[in-house]
Amino acid sequence: MTIKERVSGIVEGLKKDYPEALCSLEYKEPYELLFATRLSAQCTDARVNIVTRELFSRFRTLSEIANCDIAELEEIVHPCGVFRMKARDIRACANMLIEKFDGRVPDTMEELLSLPGVG
Repeated sequence: MTIKERVSGIVEGLKKDYPEALCSLEYKEPYELLFATRLSAQCTDARVNIVTRELFSRFRTLSEIANCDIAELEEIVHPCGVFRMKARDIRACANMLIEKFDGRVPDTMEELLSLPGVG
């Protein structure tokens, strides 16, 4: 059995066991979910949704996040805790998504794990 077949079986099993499961994090773009997930470490999803509303209204594009002032980003993510590390990871990740992945969130585990703050 290939890895793809195994993963497909796992996904089907999860859908069967949790048919109404939904992601509680709010996002529009794949990178927004990636950053919201980073912010969720040691923080509630409800708090993350409040913070990401401000984050993604102040910085509307991946490029704006990649080029933002780190102090401003830290101020926004401060309510999620461990804010300096999270802000640094988010900005570095935005830069890497632009430079290495043409602005898209990669779809392999190996590539995802190469991103700052993922793992």
